[in-house]
Amino acid sequence: MAISAVNFAPHIWNQAYNPIMWSISSNQTSQPNFKYVFDLYVNGATGYTYRLKQNPNPQGYGVIDVSSFLQPFTDVDLYAPETAIYPLFYGNSRSTVATVQVKAGEEYSVNGALTIFNGSGATGSPAYTLPTVEGQTLGATADTSVRVLPAALPYQEAVDVMGANQTWNAFWTTYIPTYGPTGQGYFLKRQTGEISVYDYDCHALAFLNWIDGNANYDQGIQLIQIKQYNSAGTLLSTQNIQNTVSAGGGPQTTSAYTTLTFNRNSLLLYFQCGPKNLETQGIWNANTAYYTVQGFNKLTATSSTTPGYATTELVTFRITDACTDLYPRVRVSWLNDLGGRDYWNFTMFYEKTTNSPGEVYQQANYNYSGQYPVPVESNVQSSTINDSWLRGGNRSFNKIVTESFSIQTDFLTQDQVDYLGAIGQSPQVWVYVGDEDVPKLVTITNVSYTYKLVKQVKLVQATYDMVYSKITKKQNI
Repeated sequence: MAISAVNFAPHIWNQAYNPIMWSISSNQTSQPNFKYVFDLYVNGATGYTYRLKQNPNPQGYGVIDVSSFLQPFTDVDLYAPETAIYPLFYGNSRSTVATVQVKAGEEYSVNGALTIFNGSGATGSPAYTLPTVEGQTLGATADTSVRVLPAALPYQEAVDVMGANQTWNAFWTTYIPTYGPTGQGYFLKRQTGEISVYDYDCHALAFLNWIDGNANYDQGIQLIQIKQYNSAGTLLSTQNIQNTVSAGGGPQTTSAYTTLTFNRNSLLLYFQCGPKNLETQGIWNANTAYYTVQGFNKLTATSSTTPGYATTELVTFRITDACTDLYPRVRVSWLNDLGGRDYWNFTMFYEKTTNSPGEVYQQANYNYSGQYPVPVESNVQSSTINDSWLRGGNRSFNKIVTESFSIQTDFLTQDQVDYLGAIGQSPQVWVYVGDEDVPKLVTITNVSYTYKLVKQVKLVQATYDMVYSKITKKQNI
């Protein structure tokens, strides 16, 4: 007399811009005016945020996709943690990550009156909690919510994630920090290999910050370790940046933490790690030729600030000499399909164009409202007619200045072309020109490619046309 089965469920980590679907069955579908009822509790709300009523499909199942309801709760606000003016190492997910818990029930007519049932046979609000693939409880985390990231995977990847219904976290497994010294949790970036940066570049790495499945306790990343080396490979310094609320991260409040409280605001963190960021934080060594960034966690509940085991991939940043550049470098930062950011420095070409369209109106040449219609020689110094020579002709108003520019890459491999192709697809792109500390928002207007064969190796050169999103309004006269 109730919800009889959950036929399909999403994974506990999921993407806001791909389907997040459940399929359930009820043994009451033959009742008059039957509908499935789904209550959505967003971000830990005590009362339902949305109530959905769904007719059963032709086979009697209740199938819903809640992704569109979660998208407004995953605003991408990644600006501050990346720039050199942001004062902290970490930035939390604020409004970027949402959680949703879904409870199901039924509605049908009883003696002519529509009545809602709780999913277990009794009247009342839906109370049948829909699970995730990973189950109701993971380790010490008593959390039944789906964690929704500001991500939008390509169609086939998204289908593969949904279809891997019995696989732990499917696609996101490789991005979740791991217990033990495997160091296989990837940062939310599509760029692979060493990352080239100038010594005045800003950079931020995004990462998932909750590790489920430990029998004793669950946790976020304990700290991120930065090691700086000179050109001979000699270690210059090691900094352990504790992941605490005071450092912008969390959810732990002290460095020597033991157990933690699950917190949505800390599920996705950003760590600023560009040379300019490290200089701002006072830990940059001018002799650094390259440096590494890696996350660590702890395997026991012992209080300590000492790194435990590597829990993320090791990312290497190589310093590039900017002295030979003919054009100011343009560093492009874009929101990728994982919900993190990717970067590329354009140095081959930069050409800026300014466009200032406006409207005009025709003003009478003579002043009909004063004592003199034209300047009178004997009174040319009079304040009432001193500026009458300005009257008449075409007058400008509603003038707006728009700046655009073109940038060009060096010759690229096909892998690099594929990587940079995401710039044109990203809904949020900004650029740093020269050694700017604060980026500017841009819109991509055109992307073109030039192909060349060198010893039977295909090389590609990409050109991007961009327009600054912020316009400048000029005075009306």
